Amino acid sequence: MAKKKLKNNEQAMIFAIIGGILMLIAGVTGAAAWDSIGSAVAEISDSESLQMVFAVLVLLGSLGGLLVIFGSLLFKKKDKIKLGKLLITIGAGFGLFGLIILVVLSVMDGDYLFLTGVGVGFIGLVLSIMARQKVKA
Repeated sequence: MAKKKLKNNEQAMIFAIIGGILMLIAGVTGAAAWDSIGSAVAEISDSESLQMVFAVLVLLGSLGGLLVIFGSLLFKKKDKIKLGKLLITIGAGFGLFGLIILVVLSVMDGDYLFLTGVGVGFIGLVLSIMARQKVKA
């Protein structure tokens, strides 16, 4: 019996699911970074609308890997591919921001044990971005 060759969109879905899982394992979200920035902004200004914006950013940031996984599941339906790509973009973007903040804070503290988390998170981000590029509408 011959093996069935996976289509581009099926391969992309698998890449994105694995990437999202790796992002979750590594804790590459960006929620903590947005929360810290939001707290600093709240101290400077008393604007409730800015605090709401940062609350939404923290929520989206904490869902980085989950957004990537959910977006990849939308690749099954032709009419939902653009939405799936958008969700992966948002999830990977927050993940990248979280990864950068993690690296900067760890280097500033002199803590180099972060490299394993960064490596796993980086691979997850790369797989997510590859999946987004590979999928065809």
